[in-house]
Amino acid sequence: MTIIIWVLFAVLMALWTGFAALSTGLVGWLLTGLADGQVSGAAQALGQWPIPVWLGAWIDPVFISDLQHAWLSAVQWLTEMLPAASTLTGWIVPLMWVVWGVVALCLLAAAGLGHWLVGKVAR
Repeated sequence: MTIIIWVLFAVLMALWTGFAALSTGLVGWLLTGLADGQVSGAAQALGQWPIPVWLGAWIDPVFISDLQHAWLSAVQWLTEMLPAASTLTGWIVPLMWVVWGVVALCLLAAAGLGHWLVGKVAR
């Protein structure tokens, strides 16, 4: 039973670490892109994206156009609200890794408690 507990712990830690690594990479990329204006440029290009004919048969083209304009407005607003987004990367990414560490310690404590309880019940 203890082997199952530690295998489960290892799997959960692998999933949690992968999620944290992907999240910090994505947040770092987005904040850097916002600071450089790259995200705004990409959103501008997406706002000009022509609606495919096959998609127009399934979804109202006016809805897609409104959706494009809404996303463009949201990204432009975010760019205006976060002019120094690259400085946020300096503390948000480490904060995300601190949260990862706290959750990892909680998982370790739960696995240790489970190991100890299994040992007590087995006696």
